[in-house]
Amino acid sequence: MNMRKLLIVFAALTGCALSAAAPAATKVISLELGIEATTDTTTLPASNTGTVVLNCPSCTARSYRVTSQTTYFIAAQSVTLAQLHTFVSASGRRYLTIFVKPDESAVTRIVVAAN
Repeated sequence: MNMRKLLIVFAALTGCALSAAAPAATKVISLELGIEATTDTTTLPASNTGTVVLNCPSCTARSYRVTSQTTYFIAAQSVTLAQLHTFVSASGRRYLTIFVKPDESAVTRIVVAAN
C-alpha cells in the first residue's frame, strides 16, 4: 500500500515538473526603441518635420525623423518643441531618451530629464 501511494505521488510530481519545463511561448512586440543620450551629444530638430541628430566623439552620427505626431516631454510634463528647446538651452547638460519606431522610420517621443 505504501508503494502504491509513493508511485502516485511520484507520478504527480513528474507531471508537474514536465508542465513547468515547457511554458507557452509568448510573442513580444516592441512598440518603440529607446535611445539614451545627453543633450550635449544631441541636436534637436528645428521644426516638427525635421530630424534629431545623435553624435558623439567615438560614434558615427545618426539621425531620426520627427513628425507632427512626435511628442516632447520634460520629465512627465508634455511640452512643445519650442519649450523643449528653451529648457535645454537654459539648463545645460541633461539626459534624454529618444523613442523611435522599431523600423526607425520616425521618432515617437523625446523625453528630457528634469534634474
